Amino acid sequence: MKDTEQHYGGVSRFNHWIGALIVIAMLAVGLYFGGLPRGDEKSYLRSLHVSFGGLLFLFLVFRVLWRVFSKSPQPAPQAKQLQLITKVVHWILLLCVLIMAVSGPWIVWSAGYGINVFDLFTIPTPIDRMQGLHKNLEVIHEYTAQVLLYTLILHVLAVLKHQFFDKDNLLARMVKRMR
Repeated sequence: MKDTEQHYGGVSRFNHWIGALIVIAMLAVGLYFGGLPRGDEKSYLRSLHVSFGGLLFLFLVFRVLWRVFSKSPQPAPQAKQLQLITKVVHWILLLCVLIMAVSGPWIVWSAGYGINVFDLFTIPTPIDRMQGLHKNLEVIHEYTAQVLLYTLILHVLAVLKHQFFDKDNLLARMVKRMR
């Protein structure tokens, strides 16, 4: 279940793939509705985005903390510059997920609303409406989403490079059960 120097453990693999699905889905919906004019479709997609965000907030924070505090496998052999770029890209991904997971709820709360999770429960706002904070958080959330998108693309391209050009079987560390 735990990571070793050679392989990712079950918790890391689960966190990675579920986290990837969550982040990509949230990013796709958020970027899509962000470009829509006001109306029913935008409101529906925003409420869906907020509901999933409210439901998955703790998981995303756990995923970031797990990666920060758990020992990762040794990096794949490659040039020192590429090892540095790899570390920076992973840290940017984690930082973006953390910023998105924190700024998202505060956007809703600073608008004076609780976080309604699929009409099942509401996470009440801990603050009064703060329009200035709300606008700043929206900007931070939007720019972070852009950085996250481009960093995800870079991450996927790097995985493809390892798999098809370097042929170092790096992807197996994150997809196969290792014994």
